[in-house]
Amino acid sequence: MKMWDGRFNKPSDRLMEAFHNSLPFDKTLLDEDIAGSAAWSRALKSAGILSAGELAKIEKGLRRIAEAGGKNALAFLPADEDIHMAVERLLTDKIGTAGAKLHTGRSRNDQVATDVRLYVKKSLSAIIESIALLQKALLARAEKECDIIIPAYTHLQQAQPVLLAHYWLSFLFALERDKDRIAHARSTADQCPLGAGAVAGTGFAIDRGELAKDLGFSGPMPNSIDAVASRDYLLEALSAIASIGITLSRYAEDLIVWSSKEFGIIELDDAWSSGSSMMPQKKNPDSLELIRGKCGRFIGNYTRLAVTVKGVGLAYFKDLQEDKEPLFDSVTNIRITLAVFRRIIATLAVHRTAAAALLDPLLLATDLADYLVVKGVPFRQAHKAVGRIVAYCAENKCAISKVPVALLQSFHPLFGRDAVKVFSWERALAHREVLGGTGRKSVARQIAQAKRILRKGPR
Repeated sequence: MKMWDGRFNKPSDRLMEAFHNSLPFDKTLLDEDIAGSAAWSRALKSAGILSAGELAKIEKGLRRIAEAGGKNALAFLPADEDIHMAVERLLTDKIGTAGAKLHTGRSRNDQVATDVRLYVKKSLSAIIESIALLQKALLARAEKECDIIIPAYTHLQQAQPVLLAHYWLSFLFALERDKDRIAHARSTADQCPLGAGAVAGTGFAIDRGELAKDLGFSGPMPNSIDAVASRDYLLEALSAIASIGITLSRYAEDLIVWSSKEFGIIELDDAWSSGSSMMPQKKNPDSLELIRGKCGRFIGNYTRLAVTVKGVGLAYFKDLQEDKEPLFDSVTNIRITLAVFRRIIATLAVHRTAAAALLDPLLLATDLADYLVVKGVPFRQAHKAVGRIVAYCAENKCAISKVPVALLQSFHPLFGRDAVKVFSWERALAHREVLGGTGRKSVARQIAQAKRILRKGPR
């Protein structure tokens, strides 16, 4: 028997029941549904719909359901359809008539919207904490490896020398923006739909402001149609999670390359690597590859919901039942992915000798051009002159740092004997103490800034 079947003369087809049933996945919302139901029962008591005794029975019954749920001891039935009907049925079975009064003035439309918003708020807070833990691991690496110089790459070609700490900090600050996006998505979800009813608002004298406060929301949603129809907060949450995934994927790609024999800058701990079923020598960065692969999943979940919502009118249509699975999937997988990446960062080894061996003096070609600029040469002319020197070195297979001063002067007369001083990694760093640069003092300032950010704690 269904709780809504009074209108119907025959039961649903069994295939329709299976097609219609969302309980296998929306039972994830058990805690949120119980919290919303408890708050609604208190609001009904304040509105004179429930007696004090009925409220006490409902609250006690809901607590018992929550306890059983925590032990995975709830017996669901096919007729339950979804978590809302399951909780109401279980409650009524336990306490009788009082349980049948709980749904007074409430619709599954505002009920599910409330449950999902509560879930989003809780889940996004947990994601923020997970990001902060990864940031702490990156900060620890930056402090530990602030003396290591590596080549920075553009187009996967060596570009300029940077401190490895500078690279780790770039990851940390990128994650801070992701954290901001998650925090904004959480604030977007922080309005209470409960009391909106099916579409027009509840027909009883419910204090929606007190109800929102009871559930920990900043306030009630101001329009009942929007309250039950809106899914933009889910799209924002999924977009923010996808953005984290993109950030993680890009850095995973770098570390995958760096872990190859050709680069050899890092080596993943055995605990976060795997081998080959055929080739005994292989040590594969599977953890990083899976992180990169998960990014497609996060983007896909956003796209899946966006395509569903864009064709749905107002206020509620059953299409919106499809909003939960992509949300649950993204929340679960981004938390796992962040935890895995944190452990990768904390345990990987940096091969200092290999990093030093990658440093090609051509990384200082820009510094050589800047040398001429300081002597008054327009940058474009300086760039052209150094470009010709680089071409000469490529043709003659010699290091740019070994080109004699007399030969440098043949490319431009303003090269002096002090030009050889350009070929110093420390000098290159010292000339990049600009705010945000890779100079040692600049990186120290960035580390201090990162510490201030993390001291603030979760938002």
